[in-house]
Amino acid sequence: MDILIQQVLNGLSIASVITLIAVGVTLIFGLTGIINFAHGEFLMIGSIVTWIAVQAGLGFLPAMVIAILAVAIMGFALERGLFQFTLSRPTNGFIVSLGLIIVLQHVVIFLFGPNQKSIPRPLSGVWDVGGVRIASVRVMVILVTIAVVAMTFVMITRSRYGRALRAAVEDRDTAALMGIPVRRYITGVFVLGSALAGLGGALLIALFPITPFTGGTMVMKGFAVALMGGLGNLTGAVVAGLILGIVEGFSAGYGFSEWTDAYSFGLMILVILVKPNGLFGGTSGPKMA
Repeated sequence: MDILIQQVLNGLSIASVITLIAVGVTLIFGLTGIINFAHGEFLMIGSIVTWIAVQAGLGFLPAMVIAILAVAIMGFALERGLFQFTLSRPTNGFIVSLGLIIVLQHVVIFLFGPNQKSIPRPLSGVWDVGGVRIASVRVMVILVTIAVVAMTFVMITRSRYGRALRAAVEDRDTAALMGIPVRRYITGVFVLGSALAGLGGALLIALFPITPFTGGTMVMKGFAVALMGGLGNLTGAVVAGLILGIVEGFSAGYGFSEWTDAYSFGLMILVILVKPNGLFGGTSGPKMA
């Protein structure tokens, strides 16, 4: 039982990073209709920036802040430079994001090489709680994710900006007629989603070495979580991330770690077949006239 609890906690720490991806994916899709498959590469860039900053002698915390800012700025530039031209045809945005995966991977390989990169663990302690050994760095990843997702949830549900944002998700054209600056909100959501990916990248490299191809694996699970919860539904993304973490923990705890991905995507397929709009209901994209 102790090993099972330990594996569930390990699963939740990975699921925390995936949840950050899923929240970004679901927010961007909800408002823009763009399925940004390059979101995993945004996370990978966040890891690379963290690695560069730590190599330069900075501590993990400032390195994480720099990664968040760097990926947010990259998201702003790509939204204004590429994705804004695909808003009327989200399918084109999807194709652009696929091309962007290859471009970003090759840029990173050209500049930093294809080899694994890692940083010293920002927290090295291991706690023994009732016979369960818990790595402090994994607890840190879970707590940071809870705090950031909670702040994002409060902003979306309680603030004036969030209410206007949800109105724009429901009906972009009507929201624009009511004076909501939808275009500016689209950029804001894209930057927010990118910043979350940057944070996810910083947390990921605190747990594992990364390569230029790490984003591909992570974004697939991010989309699985977003689809399970319901695309465009923030609560759904968080709950689905929690479910994924528990499933991965159980599969590893019972000696079937090589089946972890199969369980995760099998669960996603089952949920989509039973509830096509996800566990909490999602959106099919922005409504336009």
